Amino acid sequence: MSAQILTVVLAVTTAVATGWAWNRVRAWWRWPTRMLALVCCLVTAFAVAGVAVNRKLHMYTSWEQFTGDNQAAPPPEPAPRTSDAGPKAGRLVTVTIDGKRSGIQLPAYVYLPPSYDSSTGRLPVIEAFAGFPGTPQTWFDVADPREVAEREINAGRMPQTIMVFPVQHPSPTRDSECVDAVGGAQFDTYLSLDLQDYIGTHFRARTDRAGWGVFGFSTGGFCAVNLAMRHPDRYAAAVSFSGYFTAITDRTTGDLYRGNNRVRDENSPLWRLKNLPAPTLSLYLASAQDDPKGVAQIQDMMAASRSPLRLTTALVPQGGHTGYAWRALAPAALDWMSAQLGGPIEGVPGGRPDATATAVSGLAPAPGNGRPSDGPKNRHPKPVASPPRRGAAND
Repeated sequence: MSAQILTVVLAVTTAVATGWAWNRVRAWWRWPTRMLALVCCLVTAFAVAGVAVNRKLHMYTSWEQFTGDNQAAPPPEPAPRTSDAGPKAGRLVTVTIDGKRSGIQLPAYVYLPPSYDSSTGRLPVIEAFAGFPGTPQTWFDVADPREVAEREINAGRMPQTIMVFPVQHPSPTRDSECVDAVGGAQFDTYLSLDLQDYIGTHFRARTDRAGWGVFGFSTGGFCAVNLAMRHPDRYAAAVSFSGYFTAITDRTTGDLYRGNNRVRDENSPLWRLKNLPAPTLSLYLASAQDDPKGVAQIQDMMAASRSPLRLTTALVPQGGHTGYAWRALAPAALDWMSAQLGGPIEGVPGGRPDATATAVSGLAPAPGNGRPSDGPKNRHPKPVASPPRRGAAND
């Protein structure tokens, strides 16, 4: 019997039993019994709602995943590629990015790799987006990219790389989709232009497209692929975990496009692949196999993919639409991203952290953001390169 049917049966049984016993319990324990019965009714009702939401979103796909009791062994580590010397720990600072073009001013976390202060020259940059609802903190709740990056850097699989975790939504309840809203907030401009200008000015960061990649999960995966496809002159590669590739509007986004279907289409990566010249860009699309919507999105992009766009896909067996899958996917995805980007350019002067940058000594959970389920760390799914192809895309 499925969990959804079981919870519905339990909720109905509890409600019927409560109604039957309501006036049959006598003496002093009548009121405590009624209170207990009402609590049981509420708990089972919430269970039904929770299971229904989980069934739709594929957040947990097994009881072991829900309880965190999964002991799947990690695949073997890939062979080292480079040898980066330097301290083993990087650091995290917070900055406020003042968008000169967009008029948006929001905070961001900036991760500086282990040898940032001891080396010279400019480093590649990965811009990372969380899902919705989410904040920069959500990344650290989901997959702790600082820990993953340092492990890959110290193992020689990833060069010294700056990572930027911007706030990408105007408020905790409003999803920007990282687009320039028609007559509204210009988040595409802020994230693709203003942010790059700020980081290139205030940090020792590369400023050419070969030095920039973008990375995200869920809504952040949509943001990553959409921004990279709209600005292939500014990004060399993009990674999406469990992302979608057709623009959406709902109660969380508001009316981003004001009925302008052309603008909406141009913010849909799948539409762009089907209807516009393919960009010179590398994409890495990943999901858990037990997240059917995520897998279907990848299949649609594969069907529409064509040269010169290069598409790589990766799947892990389980994890649903949760941090369990994204944590498993992160190491290999960072290694792949590093292979697409240019490495550090030594001997080229660059900025130092802005005087307003503040060291982050501890990461507090962002208000209102729960922690997705933890999963096994250090799992490296084997990426599957998809050759450029032509063919009818799936609608």
